[in-house]
Amino acid sequence: MKDNAYFYAGQIMAMSIAHGGQSPCFLSELMYECLQKGPDNVKVKTEDITDEETKSQLQSILQAQTDSQLQDAVEQAASLISLAGHNVRITLENKQETALDLAHWYVLQRTRAPFERFRDGLTSLGVLDALQNYPVQSKCLFVKAEKSLTANDVENLFQIIHSERGSNAFQAECRTLAFWQDYLQDAEIENNVSLEDVLVFFTGCDSIPALGFSPKPRLEFITCSRFPVANTCENILRIPVHAVYTAFRSDMDFAIRNSPGFGRA
Repeated sequence: MKDNAYFYAGQIMAMSIAHGGQSPCFLSELMYECLQKGPDNVKVKTEDITDEETKSQLQSILQAQTDSQLQDAVEQAASLISLAGHNVRITLENKQETALDLAHWYVLQRTRAPFERFRDGLTSLGVLDALQNYPVQSKCLFVKAEKSLTANDVENLFQIIHSERGSNAFQAECRTLAFWQDYLQDAEIENNVSLEDVLVFFTGCDSIPALGFSPKPRLEFITCSRFPVANTCENILRIPVHAVYTAFRSDMDFAIRNSPGFGRA
């Protein structure tokens, strides 16, 4: 807070999204809902508490069946109750409401100042406004999607650069293009080389940015090398022309597995 780091974190995320960089898709569902609606309009469950001791204390209050059990649970959580400023007597009738109020304080109100500075940072370049106006469409930018990268996702990224239609080179490239499509299908279901590995090989990124790649990735064909060649600055992948799929796959695997070292963007 002293160095305004939460504000800068939000600002950096906003700039990355607006300029076509990597998306900060690592926020929790609860955090995203708070950005969308505001902390006062979000319900917190005990499951949202990451600290196991605090979570256990509140669950003990919820699970108490007798006055004696509830008294023991309240004594265990006395420090939390005091810090939250809760001064209402806890009974079997209001235990659920109280536990959820305490959970809300612990997760959201206790961290309200850092959250508000983070949110202020996200207002940069209109990113927070876009999130609040289009919460469904924007969610994939902040919360990790259930959907994994697919072969079709990678294949559809490319503009295919062929030789002159009807030429011998064009025929060989069409065969190699079919090998490339099969290779992506294999990468989707096998662990030898993953689709993320393929993406890193020719872009430096292990996921597709929210605004796509710029410049648009191009797929070209080469006959001067048995291995693929990539230009990560221009997003160009040049794949080798082969006569049989097994040779194509073997050489692609070898090149991609031995390429790490340049780093990721």
